[in-house]
Amino acid sequence: MHPEQLQQLAERLASLPSQWVAGFPITLDEYGVVGRFFKCELRSIFEPIKVGECIMSRATLVATGPDGEPFPTERLFQLASGEDGLLKLDRLCRLIHSLNHFVVANAAMPLVLPIHPRLFDYVRSGHGNTFSRLLAHFDLSPQHIVLEVPMGIPQTALEGFQHEGFGVRKAGEA
Repeated sequence: MHPEQLQQLAERLASLPSQWVAGFPITLDEYGVVGRFFKCELRSIFEPIKVGECIMSRATLVATGPDGEPFPTERLFQLASGEDGLLKLDRLCRLIHSLNHFVVANAAMPLVLPIHPRLFDYVRSGHGNTFSRLLAHFDLSPQHIVLEVPMGIPQTALEGFQHEGFGVRKAGEA
């Protein structure tokens, strides 16, 4: 990234409404966008996957504990107690991935973002609405993102994501 692009991204991160990510710190360093949840550092890694006839990039969360050692992501999501914590942690992770993929890496290929299965225990309507607004804050479009959802989620959730412009892929599908 050019220095002016880094500066613009840093300014947008600083102006991010805290209620969208529960005030969890999200910053920019020499490796890209990094988030913090409790005392863990959250980063992205990407791997190419084939979806139908297309090659896409799938994001995976990498968490590092306060001791510098890898921290299991499933344990991280267990720390997110209750509806609000889980929703905002899941959204924070998707934002970190989106920014690292589209802005920091300037990648053009579509991005596959997994959604935590417990999210659907809490969200009843408006699926994808806040995340779509988050992306708009950074001039990103949901149309380049495919949300990977667990099997068996309600049809209304799928329709909500699609209404916001996201593609939807069920986990485990080819």
